[in-house]
Amino acid sequence: MDFLGLFFKGWSLKYNLMIRLIFLILVMGTVLTSFSFTMQYNEGRSSRYMMMNLISNNINDLLLDLLAEIETDAEVYRGLLAKISIDNIASRNQARVFISNNLKANKYMDGFSLTESKTGHMIRTMKNREGKLLVAETIPGENGIFHSTLYENRGTPEQKIILADSNENDPRHFDFYLAFKDGTKKAWYNSRGYSQNVLHGYPPILSYIVPLKDDFGALLGMLTLDIGVLQLQKYLMDITNKKMDRDYSFGGIPFVLERRNNNEIVVIGHPDPIYIEKVPDPSIVSDSNKFLILANKHPDQRIRAFTKIIEKEYKEDRDPFNENSMGINTVKADDNSRWMYSWTATYPGQKPDWVIGVCVNRELAAASVITSLQNTLLVLTILVIATGFVAIKQSRIMSKPLERMAKDVISIGEGNIVLSSEKSILVKEMIDLKEGIEKMKSGLLSFRKYIPYKVVNQVLASRKTAEPFAEKKELSIFFSDLENFTTISESLEPDKLVKMIGDHLAMCTNVIQALEGTVDKYIGDSVMAFWNAPEDCKGHELKACHAALACQEQMVLFNGRNKAEGLPELKMRIGISTGTVFVGNIGSEDRLNYTAVGDTVNLASRLEGTNKTYKTLILISDRTESGVRGQILTRPVDKVAVKGKANAIIIHEVLAKKENETPQLRKMIDLTTQAFEHYLSQRFEQAMDCYQQILAVNDDDHVAMFYVKRCRGYLDFPPPSDWDGTFISESK
Repeated sequence: MDFLGLFFKGWSLKYNLMIRLIFLILVMGTVLTSFSFTMQYNEGRSSRYMMMNLISNNINDLLLDLLAEIETDAEVYRGLLAKISIDNIASRNQARVFISNNLKANKYMDGFSLTESKTGHMIRTMKNREGKLLVAETIPGENGIFHSTLYENRGTPEQKIILADSNENDPRHFDFYLAFKDGTKKAWYNSRGYSQNVLHGYPPILSYIVPLKDDFGALLGMLTLDIGVLQLQKYLMDITNKKMDRDYSFGGIPFVLERRNNNEIVVIGHPDPIYIEKVPDPSIVSDSNKFLILANKHPDQRIRAFTKIIEKEYKEDRDPFNENSMGINTVKADDNSRWMYSWTATYPGQKPDWVIGVCVNRELAAASVITSLQNTLLVLTILVIATGFVAIKQSRIMSKPLERMAKDVISIGEGNIVLSSEKSILVKEMIDLKEGIEKMKSGLLSFRKYIPYKVVNQVLASRKTAEPFAEKKELSIFFSDLENFTTISESLEPDKLVKMIGDHLAMCTNVIQALEGTVDKYIGDSVMAFWNAPEDCKGHELKACHAALACQEQMVLFNGRNKAEGLPELKMRIGISTGTVFVGNIGSEDRLNYTAVGDTVNLASRLEGTNKTYKTLILISDRTESGVRGQILTRPVDKVAVKGKANAIIIHEVLAKKENETPQLRKMIDLTTQAFEHYLSQRFEQAMDCYQQILAVNDDDHVAMFYVKRCRGYLDFPPPSDWDGTFISESK
């Protein structure tokens, strides 16, 4: 069994041929691509692990080199200071100047301090953020009170005091001093804020602390060499720029974390100094230092993601601050990006607890593998496209004409009939089929000129032959007629007469169909149309009135063109009524006419003729008026019983759309309404007064002139006692 044939059942010939060939290429290409991808993935994975280890070791070596350089300097300074007597102030100042000069030359060192064990006298030299040296000196005073002063340009004529504090603690009681006062060790100390009060607003430092002893091993003082956390940030930034370029970093960074004595894990090294140059949000910093951001709350999601690895290490009874990472760890960040990490404990098994880590973006690191796969897929795609092009080219001669003819037939079924001039068909059977379709189109287009096109479309869409039927439905019926056209036509030549009628009927038809109306028939120069059949039409009363107004507007342009051609001016009268009628295919089995019948149809015809009595252009029934009230400007004309109807109705004249209302038009409507109420109540003098007010504004108002004459007649010869205002119209 041809399973592909069953799958492609109903598909076009072109796609059948093309997809069968492409399917074969895809199967072969998929096998080759899968094999190639597996090999490239394994190779890429090994390369990524090797790369991560290389980066991690490189960063770790660079940071340790920086720390080792500071440790070496500290040993040199310790040896220098050990040779100077504690009482030799001049020599000690010279030593301090020497260390200060070296401090200026090392852009990553923040400062150093000297504390005398005998007196507690402490001098700290440090850099501010602009790189200038500041000196903070703490000296003992009376009653065991110490005083601190922060100087700029100390020992020079430009010396200036920046800040002073007269309530300083004894430097020998500072935490770092107490931790190393036994003089048995020299080592790095956890990140800390400056101990002296005058420096409390400055970012924290990392200190290498060296006790100073005499020849007998007695403690003389304490030397610290400091690297500021801010300088460490800048160092990492330089490493990132130099060692982790775009092709090497893959969106990653180096970083340094510290586990503090209270087990908080904070970030002391990050390549973006923005996180330390200003005081961070208090909610994300350490309890012990307002500058140090907690790792699990750090703004950089890559740092927060690394804390998940630390938590996992703790759960598996491993201490990441005292052992190096085993392999590469991958973690998902908050935005679902994946990052690969490798880290190194700086001083495994001893304080301080520092971790140097590095991360790279897994997707970027795997980009080379993805690129190779993309190249393979590109070759496969080119092969498929080339094969598909050949298949399409070979099948186009057969499939394209068939597709166009299929669309043509579908469009005919939907009522969209357009003649075609296709001449590129080469196969005889297709030529015969195309000619048959075009003949069918010509017949349907001719058929549609005799029957409303909506009805034709419905018959085509139903796939059934037309049969007699009728339904009861509310419609708005439209009748129009040209005034005195029979007399005018007698003076015209036949060809001009036919053209003028044709142009007029085409104008009316275009307007009606544009407003969703159905043109039922032409009766000489008259048009019958309706709304709400065969398709439902919401607001059919309003659309019928809009069509009437639009037809009268078009008549102005129509007469302008006729006048230019020497043809007479025409006047069109329109009647509209709304009500329930029978509408459908009415006639015999052999000949049908889609039309509407009923009293509402007759009323619309009578209203069209009633225009002659009042010299109006558009009259509508009271039921139509109720459906357009507030949207169309109308005025009451009369209470009329048209010919063939026993019951009287109020008929109204259509004046304009609501949006075209003017103060003058509103006044005329209000006066007419008031006058008509007086008239029906037999207050003829008041009615005549209102109509005369209208004539004072518009002396050509035929309705007002008609009623002034009628009211005068009733004043001279009053109506009978049972008179209710009904006028019997004899218009057809």
